[in-house]
Amino acid sequence: MSSRLSLNQLFMLRLVPLALLVALAVSLASAWHLHKRFEGELERKETELLRIGASLLAAPLWNFDNHAVDELVDTLLADADVSSVSVYDDTDTLILSRHNGHDLFGLKQRRAAIIFENALLRRHLGHLELTFTRQRLSEQIGWSIFFTLLAVALVVVAVLAWTMRFNRLHVVAPLNAILDTLRAMRSGQPFVPVVSGAPGEVGAALHAYNSLAVQLDHAHQEIAAQSQRDALTGLLNRHGFYAHLSHWLETHPQRPLGLLHMDINHFRWINESFGQDAGSQLLCDIATRLEQQLIPQLSLPLARLGSDEFVAAFADIDSTGLARQARDLQRSMLEPFEVFDQQVFVSMNLGGALFPQHAATAEGLLKVVELALHRGKGRSPGEYRLYQPSTTHLPAHQMIALERDLHRALNEDGLRLMLQPIVTADSIPGGRVTLSGVETLVRIEHPEHGVLSPDTFIPVAEASGLILPLGAWVMEQGLAWLAAATRQGLDTLTLSFNVSAREIHAGGLVERLAEGLARHALAPHRIILEVTENLMLERDEVVLETFNALRSLGCRLAIDDFGTGFSSMSYLQHLPFDIVKIDRCFVSELHTEPRQAALVAAMIEMGHALGLSVTVEGIELNEQARCCLDNGADHLQGYYFCRPVPAQEALARFITL
Repeated sequence: MSSRLSLNQLFMLRLVPLALLVALAVSLASAWHLHKRFEGELERKETELLRIGASLLAAPLWNFDNHAVDELVDTLLADADVSSVSVYDDTDTLILSRHNGHDLFGLKQRRAAIIFENALLRRHLGHLELTFTRQRLSEQIGWSIFFTLLAVALVVVAVLAWTMRFNRLHVVAPLNAILDTLRAMRSGQPFVPVVSGAPGEVGAALHAYNSLAVQLDHAHQEIAAQSQRDALTGLLNRHGFYAHLSHWLETHPQRPLGLLHMDINHFRWINESFGQDAGSQLLCDIATRLEQQLIPQLSLPLARLGSDEFVAAFADIDSTGLARQARDLQRSMLEPFEVFDQQVFVSMNLGGALFPQHAATAEGLLKVVELALHRGKGRSPGEYRLYQPSTTHLPAHQMIALERDLHRALNEDGLRLMLQPIVTADSIPGGRVTLSGVETLVRIEHPEHGVLSPDTFIPVAEASGLILPLGAWVMEQGLAWLAAATRQGLDTLTLSFNVSAREIHAGGLVERLAEGLARHALAPHRIILEVTENLMLERDEVVLETFNALRSLGCRLAIDDFGTGFSSMSYLQHLPFDIVKIDRCFVSELHTEPRQAALVAAMIEMGHALGLSVTVEGIELNEQARCCLDNGADHLQGYYFCRPVPAQEALARFITL
């Protein structure tokens, strides 16, 4: 639960004390005013009562009418504000004194002269002394204050209730609606404008938000659409074709489908002979001819997968029909193309694969059809080859030898942990470098063949199951190194591990990592788990549960080699990733090729739009680093900053980096 107060709570915390202060001030002012008014009225009454009493007592005293004097004294005592009556003669001798037993609270004595006067004489007979009590005055003031406080409280409550309702309807509700809309957009739902009748600045702000959100929604849709289209030919790109193919397989699980993967032979000759512009124009012409040839038969839009590779899909087709389509396409390429007024002849290799015989998923189909293409291309240019399953892509004797080497390395200390730095965006290419983390890599020191790279032995480790002890070794060595680095003052450094599908499905990854973190006294937020895009697309509860468990532990998740697989933007929104790592293949010509620079900029912007931190891999030149930083990359990694360093040397190297 968040400890931050809501706007409503903050409003209450500020408004209620202010309202109480105002109510108290109004009540005190009212009490003071009532006290002064009642006191003035009582003063006037006391003065008048003394005057009348002294005047009425003059005649009875002159005539020595004691009975009349007693009656007048009793009459004066009958007044609730009179506590006692005393009559004195002209020598100040007490003649008569009576007390009515009233509560002696706030007593006040006042005197008035008793003067007998007629036409013949005027004689001072003595004086009348009345003792007044303020009990009734206090009671009146008390009740008046009570009713005043009650009235003020009712007014304050009414004003407060109205203010809270106004605030809730016209301030808090619109803000909550904006937050709900943002959450919905983040989860992949379409933008829905916020409807509110809020007046004034809030209404204007909502209108501005709706306008901005519509623009952002259109921009995101445009980015999503552009991310599925090849900028040169206008065809679907690899990502777009993967999305269309996945949707088709989901909606037509029982219908056969055939794929043809086409690769133009010797296309680089065109670029070398006529230049890149001529090559680009030729690709557009080839795309146009393929579309004209295939549109009536296509079940999915034609796509360009790479520089000179295309793919087409045909529904309700078998191996014979797919071979016929391949022959027709090859014949369509016999007509020459015009390049700078010169005729250019084009041939192509084709690979074919069938659903569901060869693969049951879009990813699998694209892999096997590409494998069929390259197998055919390896045999002879211009050939069509249908995919034929095999047990491995390596000869059996090589697989056995590599597996043996892996066992030896695991058991005889033949593995070497390597670390490559990751620097922050405030690093200065060619100058100051700020280290933010390291990525763990592994090498095999072979007694005969020297150092073996992961590209050589990782596929064998995956196939043989040795990826599990290999991954456990890398994790333990990496955590031990990070603990040592922490003791040397590198206490903010992060450590990245690559995680395979086999490790996730085997189980125990989260528990092993949690135990290692506790043993080495390391904070989970310093650990980053890197997974490939293809693993991200697995609709597997085990994968999703593992991702969520890693996030719950406090670790962060990164998408590695982004852009090389078949990722879906919707998955990027829904899965709990924190970091996207743009693959090195998008960086090689970044400083010289505007299209590549624009693509990297779009990928960085898209990552930020999804709330992800963006790391660019494969930085080898100063110009590449500057271009990525200028486009907002958060972190950089590559040989330009530092090549992978053996773990035993890394600490001394990184402290001085």
